[in-house]
Amino acid sequence: MSGHGDDELAGQGLVAERYRPVRLLGRGGMGVVYEAEDTLLGRRVAVKLLTAVEGLSEDNETLSRFRREARALARIDHPGVVTLYDSGVHEGTPYLVMQVLDGMSLADLVAATGPLAPAAVCSVALGVAAALAAAHEAGVLHRDVKPSNVGIGRDGRVVLQDFGLARLAGESVITRTGVLIGTPQFIAPETIRGVLPGPTADLYGLGACMYLMITGELPFGETMDVGAVVERALGVGVPRLSGRELPYPADLRQLVDLLCAQDPGDRPALASTQSRLEHLAGDGTDTLAGLVALHIRADAVHTALAPRPSVIEAPEYDWAEARPGPPPEAAQPGPFRPPTLSDATRRIVLSSMTPQNALSRQREAVNLVLRGELREAAQMLSVIVPVCLSSLGLAHPTTLTSQYWQAVCLARLGAGGEALELFSRVNKHVGRRTDGTDD
Repeated sequence: MSGHGDDELAGQGLVAERYRPVRLLGRGGMGVVYEAEDTLLGRRVAVKLLTAVEGLSEDNETLSRFRREARALARIDHPGVVTLYDSGVHEGTPYLVMQVLDGMSLADLVAATGPLAPAAVCSVALGVAAALAAAHEAGVLHRDVKPSNVGIGRDGRVVLQDFGLARLAGESVITRTGVLIGTPQFIAPETIRGVLPGPTADLYGLGACMYLMITGELPFGETMDVGAVVERALGVGVPRLSGRELPYPADLRQLVDLLCAQDPGDRPALASTQSRLEHLAGDGTDTLAGLVALHIRADAVHTALAPRPSVIEAPEYDWAEARPGPPPEAAQPGPFRPPTLSDATRRIVLSSMTPQNALSRQREAVNLVLRGELREAAQMLSVIVPVCLSSLGLAHPTTLTSQYWQAVCLARLGAGGEALELFSRVNKHVGRRTDGTDD
């Protein structure tokens, strides 16, 4: 699977003859992550292709290492660690199959809200620390603790993902390919220097995440210059929070400073970190759940009620117009940046959508609604409905049913007024069909 570009994957079909990619979730130095359908068990999964080390053969030592490390990951049994379902090699490229999280990443949450309340900061940090404790006990280091790897569910639960990719791939391969494992904004200084990281390197990443949650800023500023970030990380280090006028307990600010210490020996132990956070967390889980629910609802409302192009005037759906913008001001506490669909996803959907498979996709979305996975249902319906409007028409039963379930999804997300508006749209067209006034 050389390159694994979006077009290639669209034409490739199933991964490992089992997993059908649905949409792009993310891309980084180590590989690419897709939401996929497990065609054997009929469930949604995340498939990560480690494209940085593609081209493995059965007698490759890296492949043996990958299998050993995947087994180690699978032994981690903790609610704060993303579940690994399967692993293997597809056409020379290692892959991992994991659970899909219904919520948003810490990176997206801070981008949407700015700095978090003290209790929320401590709840996220405590969740990450608990996940790290379970992993370290199993002999697995994370090596890339950063906000995009911290998921927050609709119930406020914190889940850490993307464990141990450096070990999975093998350090020697990473060195040869020139891939830096970790994000310089959050990677420990000793790791940047080439020292084999220990457990305290993960604690540094936790501290840097806490810095972001408290300040709303990256530790080394908004710059794309990796060299400048590395220079600051190895030089002045993460700016200290102690002594600054911030609405956060002094103990919390001091803990962040200690976790971000340049010398690994100066960082507190994981058990000590957990103990200090437990005293400060309070009702942070409820706060997190409320924030996630607010932004999932705002995104769902926007995508469901955005103006649709005329089917007559635009026989092919204008994806540029449909790209989500900011939600209504009333539901927007900060600079909300909703996710957009990848071009590959649009092409996959548009090139393959027929009345028959539109109905199949609709059923998948309905199952998501019924299981309570509302954000994913809303995202799937935001693709299905425009395609149905364009290719099937306003009054087609599949179009109307998809819009009906969009309304159900909005209602369950707490957007009652917007749900009623969408229900009324559907009922208007249903009335026309039953009255014989609409073809």
